[in-house]
Amino acid sequence: MDHCLFSRRAVLGGALFGVGAMGFRPVLAMAQGSEREHQPKLDLPILAEDPAAVPVVVWVDHPMEPDHFITSIEVTLETDPVSRKGVFLFTPANGRARVAFQMRSGLGGLVKATVECSRYGRFVGTGEVRVAADGCTSLPDKVAKDRIGNPMLRVPRSFKVGEVIEVRTKIDHPSDTGLNFRDGKFVLERPEFFLKQMRVSFDGQLISDFRLTSAVSPNPLIRFPLKVTRAGTLGVAFANNEGQQWVTTQFIRPAG
Repeated sequence: MDHCLFSRRAVLGGALFGVGAMGFRPVLAMAQGSEREHQPKLDLPILAEDPAAVPVVVWVDHPMEPDHFITSIEVTLETDPVSRKGVFLFTPANGRARVAFQMRSGLGGLVKATVECSRYGRFVGTGEVRVAADGCTSLPDKVAKDRIGNPMLRVPRSFKVGEVIEVRTKIDHPSDTGLNFRDGKFVLERPEFFLKQMRVSFDGQLISDFRLTSAVSPNPLIRFPLKVTRAGTLGVAFANNEGQQWVTTQFIRPAG
């Protein structure tokens, strides 16, 4: 099997959503420790031409040990009508705290990444983004609901035990905030429709839990890390805000 190809295996239902609770640690009130080690970094375009698909990469150069790791990254843009872009929960099994995705950016502004350390609490990093137009009021594709699903998964061609690899996953799904701009303000004129959650598992163990919002772009490509410790089955499960679920899996085998 060519591990570089997208897997087309997609199963409607909640197979991976039955995995037991991960037990993420609660938020610590006071930030301590090394600022440099905990400082989140953001990679954003200086000027985004498509306000409905602004690429975002957020990461922290921090150990991911069982007793000391980054538990979550939250991305927000307070100038937007949908300010919360997503909360991304990690475990040591990720090997690194990093996520890349595309977001709606409204009129742009100061993007904030807030990370939680299991030992030292909360740290914040920021980055500026400008956009050519408002992406929060784009009308949805009226026929898109008939084409949703088809989750796909891709890993590198070759990797070794102990290596942290980048996994890419994608799904066909619209993202509608339900908002229109009228009389100088945003008005909710129709129900939201969006991907609400993405969960990653390996041989049944929950690795990551990404909580998404209608501010995530349509048909998102999401990239995340995984530390390879053995051969096994990698699974990604998606769910939308109407309760529909899709699962894709792929058996991966390290070289050597």
